[in-house]
Amino acid sequence: MQIGWRDRLTPTAVGIVSRAWVMREVAGRVADEAQHARLVDALAAYEPPRRHGLRNNFIFWIGVLSAATLSRLVGLPGWTGFVAALLGFLWVARELAVRALRWRLDQLLAGEGPESDTSGT
Repeated sequence: MQIGWRDRLTPTAVGIVSRAWVMREVAGRVADEAQHARLVDALAAYEPPRRHGLRNNFIFWIGVLSAATLSRLVGLPGWTGFVAALLGFLWVARELAVRALRWRLDQLLAGEGPESDTSGT
């Protein structure tokens, strides 16, 4: 499969991982070209179950506002702490999304098809 610029800009259902990343991951783990398109489509459409939304939202806002306050206390502009915390949370979110997609790819390669998907979608 050829990875184009559209694939680099197209997000998956997770949102923070591009379709190009999914295509590279599938190409690196599956040798059969016939399965590539099916696996890429299944992974791009996969959305892990969401849990603890209110708690995560609370942790995010407390984290970024605390970082902004701490940066003002040390003499930096408040936005620098906010941006640093935001980038940290984005990095964690991407790592969790990558782990979820790799876990789903392992499931698909083990023979569990989309009919065994329990995410409710």
